[in-house]
Amino acid sequence: MAIRPFILEPNYDSFFDRAQTGQPAQLRIRLKVTLVPLDPSTAWARSSHAAKLPGSPPGPLPPSHLAASEADFKRGSVVDASAQPVPCRSWLVSEWQDFTRRFKSIVETVWNNQMVFLPTENGDSLSDADFRQLIGNPKVPAHVAGVLEIDLQPTGAGSHAIIEVAHLANPGATFRDRMTRITDESVQYGEHNFTAGRARGIGGKTGQFAAAHEVGHWLRDPGSKVFDHIDRSYAVTLPRAQQDNAQYGRTLGRYYSIMGGGTVVTDHDATPWISRLRRQTPMKLGWMYVHRIDFRRSLSDVSARQKRLLLAAGFLPQILQSGQIP
Repeated sequence: MAIRPFILEPNYDSFFDRAQTGQPAQLRIRLKVTLVPLDPSTAWARSSHAAKLPGSPPGPLPPSHLAASEADFKRGSVVDASAQPVPCRSWLVSEWQDFTRRFKSIVETVWNNQMVFLPTENGDSLSDADFRQLIGNPKVPAHVAGVLEIDLQPTGAGSHAIIEVAHLANPGATFRDRMTRITDESVQYGEHNFTAGRARGIGGKTGQFAAAHEVGHWLRDPGSKVFDHIDRSYAVTLPRAQQDNAQYGRTLGRYYSIMGGGTVVTDHDATPWISRLRRQTPMKLGWMYVHRIDFRRSLSDVSARQKRLLLAAGFLPQILQSGQIP
């Protein structure tokens, strides 16, 4: 089996780009997103907004409204993920244009430039031809960079994700986001306190862009409705009163996860890319995720296999240090 260039599915699309000179191989997950400027005056806005969760039957799209001026504002209470009504207003056209650009930029910036996947070949292997596709620089270990692309789509375009966006009437008002409903402030950086370790005397603080976290929930497996928080499976074993805090990370280190309360791509957050690498390449077991920071600390660790392939291609003298032998 050769490396598959792409997989297109209802949850998200993925594309494999072979390495080029000076450029690493990439696995790009592309999520098609429709953002809806929510009309706050409607009964829909006052509902629990579950109609557009993955797997929901076809139905009407969320009601939208853009105002040409403040005189055209519609107002009403929008229910958040905690079932609390929060005063909201319509979007101005200019505000909406700025928000959509910022949404794409923030979400991609948070997720990208962190993920590196190494072919450890533990249990199975790639052919030499496939392995060469991972070498963009003879002095750098063969690897694949993980990338998230947000492809904004118009209403009715058949997107992977439909996300309603409310505009708060009172800046700074408390609003708990959900994967299907966020606000104008979801692209702003917010601080979070780690509370799951309070009983052990462990505290800490991190920060997050809520939009990046909520988009992460859409990076689900086929047939699944959600990509869970980092410690959701652990949290459900606890008493109900403790579950909400614990699911975002039972330790401070795990709380830094994007799918916790922070902005770091952890092993858990990288799961969608590992899943697609196992499907798009012949190697099912040997992929390992490392954070880019850790990868940069080991740039000299070129494998024996890579050196052999480079020697055959005439590149080995470029990577050997003085006194080394192949």
